[in-house]
Amino acid sequence: MPVSEKAQSPGPRAADATRATVMQLFATAVARTRCPFADEVNGRLAGLLAERTGAGVKEFGYKRETAGEFTRWGGQDAVRLSRWVCAVAGRFTESLTGMPLAEAFGRSLDREAEREAGEVRAVAVGVTRSWASHYRAGDRHEPHFHPNTALSAVYYVAAPGVCEIDLIDPRPAVDYYDPGITLAGESHRVRLACTPGELLVFPGWLRHAVPPFRDEAPRVSVAWNLNYTLG
Repeated sequence: MPVSEKAQSPGPRAADATRATVMQLFATAVARTRCPFADEVNGRLAGLLAERTGAGVKEFGYKRETAGEFTRWGGQDAVRLSRWVCAVAGRFTESLTGMPLAEAFGRSLDREAEREAGEVRAVAVGVTRSWASHYRAGDRHEPHFHPNTALSAVYYVAAPGVCEIDLIDPRPAVDYYDPGITLAGESHRVRLACTPGELLVFPGWLRHAVPPFRDEAPRVSVAWNLNYTLG
């Protein structure tokens, strides 16, 4: 006879034998905040990025993306915004680890010998790559992640309405089998509706997607690949 929960239901006296500590593990942290100087830079950046979509742009078919480094051709507004993004990302990491970046970085197994020798170096968040994305009606971006990236950041510059982004459940086997009762939560895809001036920061390994864009006026965003750099 197969063993089942019904066949082995304990009596009241045996209730203590089935008690257990329930832990929620492997949560994924995502930071969301509004740029304090968005009203100063967004208009100028939107105009600059509109100019870039005419030349020096990569056409993917599902969206357009600027070529070259945003932090280099974007002028002072791009530099100011990128520095703020790096600062937010640094605080994000420190809030999660509960320690300064240098200490958290030094705890990496690859740097255990340096830590034991007392070789503490300054650590900051730096930009590895930066670009702007231009979405027209019907454009989208399928689920993807950013390889060799500690943190991904997305800032919304301009849009006629909300800017939707889907964050995909990072547990790869969660949809492999339907047992009838799922313990994985209600949704394996979280959709956020952001507005121009908002920034998202999340781990580079977290898959994300942009659902089909429906408005006629363009949607413009800037993205950064961020990594920890030694001073």
